[in-house]
Amino acid sequence: MSYDEIEFQYFKEAILFLKEVKWIYDVPVTKIMVKNCLELMPIEWIETLIQLKYNELNNFVSKGKVKLSWPTSLINFVCKCKYLNKLPNPTIALSSIQLPKAFMKKISIKKQHEIFHLAQLVHKQCSLQNISIIVDLGAGLGHICQLLNYLFGYKVLGLESKLQNVETAKVRQKTLFPDSLSSVKFMCKEITINSAKKIELILQQEFKNTKNIGLMGLHACGDLSVVISKIYLEMNVAQLLILIPCCYHKLTLRNIKDKTNNSNKKEYFNNFPLSLTLKNAINNLNVDIGEIFKRPFMRLACQETSDRWLAMIEETHNKHSFYLLARAILELYGTQNGLFLRKLVRKGTMKSQCLDFENYLKNCTQRYVYEKKFYCNETFISHAMPWNDEIKIDIISLWKNHAEKQKIVELYTALQSLLQQVIESLVLFDRLSFLKEYNYETNILSIMDKSLSPRCFAIVSTKKIHTHKCLKI
Repeated sequence: MSYDEIEFQYFKEAILFLKEVKWIYDVPVTKIMVKNCLELMPIEWIETLIQLKYNELNNFVSKGKVKLSWPTSLINFVCKCKYLNKLPNPTIALSSIQLPKAFMKKISIKKQHEIFHLAQLVHKQCSLQNISIIVDLGAGLGHICQLLNYLFGYKVLGLESKLQNVETAKVRQKTLFPDSLSSVKFMCKEITINSAKKIELILQQEFKNTKNIGLMGLHACGDLSVVISKIYLEMNVAQLLILIPCCYHKLTLRNIKDKTNNSNKKEYFNNFPLSLTLKNAINNLNVDIGEIFKRPFMRLACQETSDRWLAMIEETHNKHSFYLLARAILELYGTQNGLFLRKLVRKGTMKSQCLDFENYLKNCTQRYVYEKKFYCNETFISHAMPWNDEIKIDIISLWKNHAEKQKIVELYTALQSLLQQVIESLVLFDRLSFLKEYNYETNILSIMDKSLSPRCFAIVSTKKIHTHKCLKI
């Protein structure tokens, strides 16, 4: 069986499986009570999993451990999740971080880990391709740009759309890395599908001889990761692409979601699927991806991986399930009363407030507001509802009616965690196939500790021609 046939078969199996279990990921977790998601869990699954001690539940999620006495359907679900997760494990042991002191100031341990291991990968790949100039698309504060220059002497162009980030990167450069002013350049540029020629012009102006360059993006958000891939295809001078995508749920939609926030509405993404192979698999199965691959699907793809369950203690489980159920109860009350819950601050409710539901609700009154919406003159008009005693009493009563479901909520999220890497695998292999269909040598590598940095998978592509026959575009 050829590579293309293997990929085609993989996509078909993944689509059919995800269609079958879409009740696990089909709605935002805030709406699991509204959509009765817990009632969709097979009774025999609940009866089996609810008996597990927390360490057993952790092993079930993080390692896929099952018992032969369990329901066959549950065992098959776990086996299928393992089988359809094609994402690689690290090929080598991750080395300890040895960053220069200048790179450890005001940078989190997570960020240090990410830039260190990405820099190692970039250097290894650039050395193989004889590349000395790198373009970082979505450069942020320029940490990786400076590290590549400091450790390995690369010339780096950092392009970033947020002016404040660019200004901060330049201040850091002048303060900490003044010797790099001629070889590391930061510019505020919006990266679009039409940016290839502009980037080539900037490179020529700044670095003169630019016949062989590499493109990279660390945690390129939403559509940016796809845009970077297409820029790579268009730029003849770009011989290498190293890309770590993230925030899949921020991909733009072809249709505009209606203002009633109807989760039953079909959704079609502009940049998913990308590859002909996945598109052909979808057509072959005659499925409507607008029904099965919606925003919650993409959101689950970029959640923390199942590895985080390894370290979860009983207290962590209780807080996690309490928080999810409590927030879902707020959404349920709103739906039952024709109200919309709107966040007043960036972060909804502090988990430190999850002592009991009444304290939680008290905190919510400072962070959320219910609104009544009216349709008038082809526009929605919102009217805020005060948090009066009647509303609070009704919500507390609703909580008491559903509080016993807290453990089942945790089991539901356990199933989601098992499914997370199946979904991320499908999204990333679609992008892998997209690049391979241009006959370019492309792989996915795991280069970070996913318990520390969940989006740890790098798409690495070089414009070497594949030896196997690929689909023609």
